[in-house]
Amino acid sequence: MEKTEQNIVIKRVKKVAGGAHGGAWKIAFADFALALMAFFLVLWLIESTTNLEKMAIAGYFSDPTNLGAVGDGGTPYVLDLQGRPLNVNNQGLNLSLVRQDEDPLVDSDDEINNPEFVELARLRQMEALSNLRGDVEAEINLNQQFDWFRDSVSFEITEEGLMVQIIDREGRPLFDNGQSRLRPYAMEILWAMGRIFGNVPNKVSVFGHTDGARFSSEDDYSNWELSSDRANAARRALVDGGLHPDQVAQIIGMADSVPLNTDDPLGPMNRRIVIMVLNSVAQSRVDALSNSGLAAPTPGEEILPPTPTVEIF
Repeated sequence: MEKTEQNIVIKRVKKVAGGAHGGAWKIAFADFALALMAFFLVLWLIESTTNLEKMAIAGYFSDPTNLGAVGDGGTPYVLDLQGRPLNVNNQGLNLSLVRQDEDPLVDSDDEINNPEFVELARLRQMEALSNLRGDVEAEINLNQQFDWFRDSVSFEITEEGLMVQIIDREGRPLFDNGQSRLRPYAMEILWAMGRIFGNVPNKVSVFGHTDGARFSSEDDYSNWELSSDRANAARRALVDGGLHPDQVAQIIGMADSVPLNTDDPLGPMNRRIVIMVLNSVAQSRVDALSNSGLAAPTPGEEILPPTPTVEIF
């Protein structure tokens, strides 16, 4: 009987780490997605935070442990826990104080004199005035009818506040010659400014300036009266545009005492209107001067001795 040959089959399995169904790539992809989400989260936080909050965060990470440091660091408060922080001798910015939607946490003389609160208030006002300047510039740049005005206005943030200078140009005067009547195009730009300035709580001072040309009238009307009348005309236009009457702090005529172009006293750029949006320091100074004037005795008023008391027996 013949033997039947049996085929022998040898299976060799080639082992590959992971293979098509391994999980290593999934871990790598998950790490990538997490990093991408964190990146977009950081971008969103940067966009939503204010400059003051960014400064406070930078101040903390520059030196989080040194409570007495002078400079950007030195604040121990990382999170706002809706409570009042302890008063520490610290020149850094405190994150719990950087709150745009609430009143400043100042209720004592010690805190008012604290350089931290003073600096924070100054930064807030600088930021608010910068935003106000941006609003006015955007109104001018987006409105085609104000193309003429771009070369006739200047903005500057000073120690007093936001100063807006509107000056005459050759062929584009703000007022009729020798009069206080505004030209229609000048009135329109003042209406636009009044609408913007009426949305902020700051008070406004208006100054009128003239050139060095003299009047030959016989009624003693001079550049002092003309500059005052022009400043008052600008005030009326601002109020008509939306500025609240209570926001007007001062109306001052400067005549030709402060020329913008000292080399040419008769130059058109000396004829201008200056609108000063006051910060809190300048506003307090103006209010103090006004209150001192109200408290002073009326000029020419005689101070009578007290009436003696008559005793009746």
